[in-house]
Amino acid sequence: MNDEDDERRGRPDGHRYEAPESDESRVSKEWVYAVLGIIVLGLMVLIATGKVQIFPGG
Repeated sequence: MNDEDDERRGRPDGHRYEAPESDESRVSKEWVYAVLGIIVLGLMVLIATGKVQIFPGG
């Protein structure tokens, strides 16, 4: 590409244009966030029930 094409695709804030994510990439991220959310909720339940102690001792 030449400089004219680069200028045309640039944005006023100086960042280059980024193509939208593919559906496959977006769905993959959704699954990862869902799994992380379930893990966090599970840890919260374990902490609330006393199975996992944050400050062990006394």
